[in-house]
Amino acid sequence: MLSAQKHNTTINSSDKSNISFSEEKELALITNPISLFDGKTLNGWIQVPANSWAVKDGVIASLGKGRGVIYTTTQYDHCRLMFTVRHVSGNPDHMAAVLFFCTTPLEGQEGVDALAGIQFQVPTGSHWDYRPGHNNSGGEAFAQFSRGPADFHEWSSVELLVDAKAGTARVAVAQPIGSKAIEVGTFTDPTAGKRGPFAFQMHNGGLFDEYKDITIEVDPVVNDLITTK
Repeated sequence: MLSAQKHNTTINSSDKSNISFSEEKELALITNPISLFDGKTLNGWIQVPANSWAVKDGVIASLGKGRGVIYTTTQYDHCRLMFTVRHVSGNPDHMAAVLFFCTTPLEGQEGVDALAGIQFQVPTGSHWDYRPGHNNSGGEAFAQFSRGPADFHEWSSVELLVDAKAGTARVAVAQPIGSKAIEVGTFTDPTAGKRGPFAFQMHNGGLFDEYKDITIEVDPVVNDLITTK
């Protein structure tokens, strides 16, 4: 087990020489990522429209009331977001989705559609670019990789690694939970990168999605996906 020290030398993001990737991965896992959901309340989150999400049995659940989002009150730029998600049901169905590089609405306003963010859908890595002047599938900015059969009604573990300065994001999904994750998508566009909140998207009315185990590591020690190794 790797401790926070190796050979009596503290390891940090600027001093990782002479350690293997497996040790870096383990170090990343013991740096105490910040929990974004306490399992009981929606503290730290804002929902649009109001009363369209709720805490049920330890998960953040969409209530199927209409298109909208629930987003973090904190803004981020370089970080690793981890969460567990499943799509319960829908009329019509649509995969659960996470948004990044979002624009925080002005106080008292709902903001633009999907917070003008970049979207990945789970578990396939399907995607959309909601920026003004875009609102399309993003073209060459996205790459999607086949992961084989997956059921979006089953729980998936998700890792999203985002760097606003570079305008990049990578997403990996593990299904079943506990298995090695597979990278399913990337996004690269330096003009899109911006500091902003993360959001979970209710794509349309009638959707019931559930999220839990939501954590974030700011300025990751390992600037790579760690669940795919």
